[in-house]
Amino acid sequence: MPFDWSRCPAVRTRSGYLSGAPALRDDPRVPPETIVENMDSGETAEQLIENFRLKTSLQDVLAIYEYAKRQRVTSPV
Repeated sequence: MPFDWSRCPAVRTRSGYLSGAPALRDDPRVPPETIVENMDSGETAEQLIENFRLKTSLQDVLAIYEYAKRQRVTSPV
């Protein structure tokens, strides 16, 4: 399910990265869906930061996941 990332401060859209698709603010080559999919699969935020060598803070990784969870609740099925 695609999310509207425009109101998530830890996510940015840049024309030079990922063909203009949303990406992590501090890791412009990582789409936020990567965070969501991996955490849905049971990986912790700490593991994501380590495994992907993210510059994104723990707080921002958790904020991205919480934002996605809220989007799921408010999006029509």
